[in-house]
Amino acid sequence: MENESAQEVHEALAAIKGARANAADRLVTPWWYHPVLGLLAAVFVVAITIGGTWVAIAVAFVYFVGLGVLVGAYKEKTGLWINGLTAGKASWWTLPLVVIMIVGMGGAYYLHSEKGLDWPAWVAGAVVFVAVNVFGRLFDGALRTDLRSRQ
Repeated sequence: MENESAQEVHEALAAIKGARANAADRLVTPWWYHPVLGLLAAVFVVAITIGGTWVAIAVAFVYFVGLGVLVGAYKEKTGLWINGLTAGKASWWTLPLVVIMIVGMGGAYYLHSEKGLDWPAWVAGAVVFVAVNVFGRLFDGALRTDLRSRQ
């Protein structure tokens, strides 16, 4: 009886491992996902930094609606959605991106408000666009690797 129970446990663990591998295989981000996300984030950074109150409110609305549309499209394509902040080891790839956004936006806002310079906001937006694309792809790879390697 005890051997049957151990066998059932092994079968259940194998099924879980297979389900994780299947999820990893399905979590292939469409080629357009990161560029669109990067564009949304870059426009958000520029608008919040130099756009004024009403522009910032409008762009923030578009940004969050755009995020919702992206999540929906990703779910429809893959059948899954894993939050970047709760994705295990892969979540570490979101930290540098958040830091880049905050530092870039903060620095550009300071230079805009104190020195009257707009170009740092555009540079920060470009850096955020590139960072979203780079760190997004690194996150995807780390997530698939983590799903496949978990026991």
